[in-house]
Amino acid sequence: MKALSLVNNARPRSAAWSVGTVVFALLLGINLIACKPKSTVPAPSLPVDVVVTRLQTTRIKDVVQLDGNVSPVQQVNLVARVAGNLEAVHFKDGDVVKAGQLLFTIEQPPYQDQLKLNLARLEQYQADYTRQSQLLKENANSQANVESSLSNLQQAQANVRIAQTNLDYTLVRAPFNGIMSKRQVDPGNYVGAAAGGTVLATIMQISPAYVYAAIGETEVLRLRSQRPTVSNGTAPRPKPVVHAQLQGETAPSAHGTLDYVDHQLNQTSGTVQVRGVFPNTDRHLLPGFYAKLTIEAGGERDALVLPRAVLQSDQQGEYVFVVDAQNIAKRRAVSTTSLPGESKEVRSGLAPGDQVVTQGFTKIADGQRVNIASVMENPATSQAASASASAAKGAP
Repeated sequence: MKALSLVNNARPRSAAWSVGTVVFALLLGINLIACKPKSTVPAPSLPVDVVVTRLQTTRIKDVVQLDGNVSPVQQVNLVARVAGNLEAVHFKDGDVVKAGQLLFTIEQPPYQDQLKLNLARLEQYQADYTRQSQLLKENANSQANVESSLSNLQQAQANVRIAQTNLDYTLVRAPFNGIMSKRQVDPGNYVGAAAGGTVLATIMQISPAYVYAAIGETEVLRLRSQRPTVSNGTAPRPKPVVHAQLQGETAPSAHGTLDYVDHQLNQTSGTVQVRGVFPNTDRHLLPGFYAKLTIEAGGERDALVLPRAVLQSDQQGEYVFVVDAQNIAKRRAVSTTSLPGESKEVRSGLAPGDQVVTQGFTKIADGQRVNIASVMENPATSQAASASASAAKGAP
């Protein structure tokens, strides 16, 4: 019975040790697994799908495109320079008038009477001077009397001129060919009493017309460098051709020449004012209209162009992604200049045949493998060509 008791007592201890051993082994295994270092090798990433365009040169016309406004060549406020009732208006609002055409009449009788009075005095002083001079020749008069008579005569002559000028001011005429605004004063009103006179209407010359714009310093230098030279040193250089395009128009509708470039840079804006002059015989350009001013900076040439949206920029400058023969995306720094529309000319950094990423470039980095999903035609090529063609259309 004791032996049996010993055997029975030993079994539970053996079983307990076996369970403890198993639990310890399991815990040790878990710790070993947990302490196992993680792999530092990243899982291979899948290539990013991109769309590319294969660069090729296109024929463009070298132009500069600016935002401008139409302005009249001349604009004058017609003012009543003498006081009186406005008797008549000799035009209709908005009429086209000729230089010298009568526009307003201010009451004339007071000024006519003033002229007659001064003419009568002039006649009187003329006769007195003649008599005093004759007496001096006969030694019956003094030189002082003659000089006093001459002074009266000269004053009378001046008063006649003033009276004639005031009478002329009662007839307000057009100073140049132009178009009239609406009249500011109706007949019957008393005008000319206020200091500086009364504005009766405004006349503008809009044939020809100006378009003013502001151009950056870099573009000014480019315009100067690309202007054609003249073999004859005495002959002036030909003026650059310019085009104007109004809002809503798909192509320039007016054509002229660049006739003015300011000689001073605006330090605040960093721009120089330029002006194009247009014949505007049909009065298509009206003062105050917005107009896109395009300046032809040179002749046609081959260039590489890209859409503005493809070009990215950071602190290092502008750049694009190109895809090499191994389908690796490479960052490429570029320098560009603006073209009409949504295109830019690539001056450096790219060459014909380069595959430029046009879609998906925001998802890739320098040196990343990509998958070319498709090769698109460069939209900037056709845009630049059509913009150059439209700029040259109808050029004088």
